[in-house]
Amino acid sequence: MNPKPLFIVFEGIDGAGKSTQCARLYHYISRPGTQARHLAEPTDGPWGQKIRGALRSGTALSRDEQVELFIRDRMDDMNINIRPCMEQGITIVMDRYFYSNAAYQGMDGLSPQSIIDMNLEHGFPLPDRVYFIDLSAESAMNRVRSRSGEKTELFEKQSFLEKVRQNFLSIADSRFLVVDGALPEDKIFEIIKEDFDKLAGSTD
Repeated sequence: MNPKPLFIVFEGIDGAGKSTQCARLYHYISRPGTQARHLAEPTDGPWGQKIRGALRSGTALSRDEQVELFIRDRMDDMNINIRPCMEQGITIVMDRYFYSNAAYQGMDGLSPQSIIDMNLEHGFPLPDRVYFIDLSAESAMNRVRSRSGEKTELFEKQSFLEKVRQNFLSIADSRFLVVDGALPEDKIFEIIKEDFDKLAGSTD
C-alpha cells in the first residue's frame, strides 16, 4: 500500500514559520515507500537568482516586472522539477508558489486574483493543499529581527507584511488550511501532519 502522491504548498508572510513546517513535513514523508521532493520558490535558477538579488539589494522593480520574473522562474521550475515529479507520482512539498506571488505583488492596482489567473493561464497546476501559516505582521517582524546576523529585506516591513497577510487571507479558498502561526511549533506540525495523512490516504 502506497500513499497517494500529492502536490503540497506552504505559504505565509516572512517570519511566520512556513519554511520550518515545510521542512518538517518533507522529512516526515521521506520514508520507505514514499517518494517526495522538497522544492522552493524563488528557485536557484537564473530567474530565481535575479529575484533574490533584487530583494537583497533593494532594487526597485515595478509590480509587473516582479510578476514577470516570478512567472519566468516558475516556468523553469515547472519544466525541470514540478511536471516531472507529477508524472512520476512523486509527492511535492513546496515552500512558496504563485500564491506568494499574488499576495506580495497584488497591490497598487494589481489584484491578487488577477495574478493567480495569470499563473493559471500559463498552465501552472493547482496544488492539492496549501498550508497557510497565519501570523500577525508584528509577531512576524519580531521573529525576523531576532534572527542572528540576518538583514531585513525590502519585503520585511511591518506595514507591508500586514497588507500581504490580508492578501493571503483574501485568496484562501477550499484548498487552503489556515493554521495559527502563534501556536507552538510542534502543535502546528501536529495539525498539518494530521491533515496530510487524511489527504494522502493510501492506494494499492
